[in-house]
Amino acid sequence: MKIATAPGRDRPAIARLMRLLLTLVVVGLLGGCTAALGSPSPSPTAVKSASRSPIASPDIPNPTPMPTATPAPTATPAPTPLSSVGATPPGQWTGIRWISAGAGFVDTNTGPFDTVNLFGWSRGYVGFRLRANSNSGKATDVTAFSTSSADGVHWTDSRALDTSGLPYVYSISQVVQGPAGLLAVGWNGGGVCGGPPTVGGLWTSVDGLTWARVRLPADMASATVYSVDAGTTGYVATGTLKDGVRQAVWLSLDGRSWHQVPLPKPSSGAFAVDSATDFAGGFVLAGAQRIDVGCGATEYIPSLWWSKSGIGWTRAQLPGAATSGQPWVSVNRINDHALMAVSEAWDEKTQVSSQQVWYSADGRKWVLVKSPSSLLNTGILTDGQRGLMVIDPADDHTPPTIATVGDDLTVTALSPSGDGGSGSDFSSGWTAAFGPTGVLILSSNRSELWLGVPTGS
Repeated sequence: MKIATAPGRDRPAIARLMRLLLTLVVVGLLGGCTAALGSPSPSPTAVKSASRSPIASPDIPNPTPMPTATPAPTATPAPTPLSSVGATPPGQWTGIRWISAGAGFVDTNTGPFDTVNLFGWSRGYVGFRLRANSNSGKATDVTAFSTSSADGVHWTDSRALDTSGLPYVYSISQVVQGPAGLLAVGWNGGGVCGGPPTVGGLWTSVDGLTWARVRLPADMASATVYSVDAGTTGYVATGTLKDGVRQAVWLSLDGRSWHQVPLPKPSSGAFAVDSATDFAGGFVLAGAQRIDVGCGATEYIPSLWWSKSGIGWTRAQLPGAATSGQPWVSVNRINDHALMAVSEAWDEKTQVSSQQVWYSADGRKWVLVKSPSSLLNTGILTDGQRGLMVIDPADDHTPPTIATVGDDLTVTALSPSGDGGSGSDFSSGWTAAFGPTGVLILSSNRSELWLGVPTGS
């Protein structure tokens, strides 16, 4: 299967860069790798989760069997009562205190082709399990279940999701929160010939408990959708129309009714869309502008476009943006008032990749980060008020490191304390979510759940 690209834009080496950026991700876009939120906030926010597991990533066409032999802990501490946990504290965070949040989650009797992901949002946490009854790639062979929790400790019984008539969805690996509630994203693989993952199904919920299938308009249902995001002012998706050539951007105010909007029109050349996001200041599209350099040769320069409502786009100021042959540009929220943009470029001659990183408070004026932390590639979880990162643990039996991300992309690790999940298996497959009581970590064997409660100075 050939990967559809914008007219005149050749990106044979960028697919893996996109998959690298999506791993978290998208993060549940990310199974979790996709999701997350912290302190309860009156304004809707985007949700992402993080995971190291190949089965929880939208970057692999078919799920990989879970480890069958993982050492069980000798003893599991009793869950801490909710009254002693409470909401995350305001102000600056300096530490993270680990406590047991329980010994089970979302039908832990998972099969070899199951994917399990959890996400946080402003009112709690949600979890999903997809069970593939076979590896035939038929929609009827996949069953999906959801569960929810207000505190990360007490979970509801699983409920089945409607997957009838959908193409093969192997992971619900992204959940975003917009003005009308949650939008869960189911992902398909890139096909036998590879390529980036595509959206296979959408579900909405106002409470994280009951989910309804989204029936997309014809132009979006027949398209190939590569990205979905949301924030305070709405929901946004990008992709390629049915003809496999024309790119498109769709917007929604409720996650259910979608409409296509005109693309930005640069003064010269053409603009190719790579990703999009939404925040308090409006919508931002990220991509590259094609530049003709003579003698039939072309180059591309990273390009960002801002719009308050998604109707009419203004090109953003992007200082230091370097032209290259094959850039891939992503834009993500740090929180609801700060954004991060990343340009990844691949040099075919040298076989070396390069990166540029910017941040912005309004989506229009951007600041180039001269020495960005390499940890930013991990992915940012946000509650709308602050950004966090979940970083690989130092060893296989301690939880991942939690770090805050400032509006200027400064990364600061939180000092760990408490039980620390000692003895748990974090060697592979752990999943994380950021919600109103802290950071949840689900162990590799899906049998232990640990809650990291932030502490202030």
